[in-house]
Amino acid sequence: KMFIGGLDWDTTEDRLKEYFSKYGEVIDHTIMRESSTGRSRGFGFLTFATSKSVDDVLKTQHVLDGKVIDPKRAIPRDEQDKTGKIFVGGIAPEVRPKEFEEFFGKFGTIIDAQLMLDKDTGRSRGFGFVTFDAPD
Repeated sequence: KMFIGGLDWDTTEDRLKEYFSKYGEVIDHTIMRESSTGRSRGFGFLTFATSKSVDDVLKTQHVLDGKVIDPKRAIPRDEQDKTGKIFVGGIAPEVRPKEFEEFFGKFGTIIDAQLMLDKDTGRSRGFGFVTFDAPD
């Protein structure tokens, strides 16, 4: 399974599958959308039939619908807990990176905090990642 970040707002599920099918059989795929508007949140997930396909995807840079995208191996939730890295969704567009990091700082020592921003507007894309020094 892979996390695909940096998707163009107009990229469709069909286009996502079509692009990645050249690396192997795609058995599941989705683009995450805002529940109220149906608008793409700029990321999605896809699952290949084999792990070799994931390895092949990670060997090169990818451009889909005119945007450089960021595919990553999805870490199962039980393993995510061991790394101390969490995904945070549902973040308001007006939240700034400093506020994001300060909020999560009260839960432990932060190694890294990434609030994903829209390249055009500089506003929050509604999600980010926080890595704590301990998996607890």
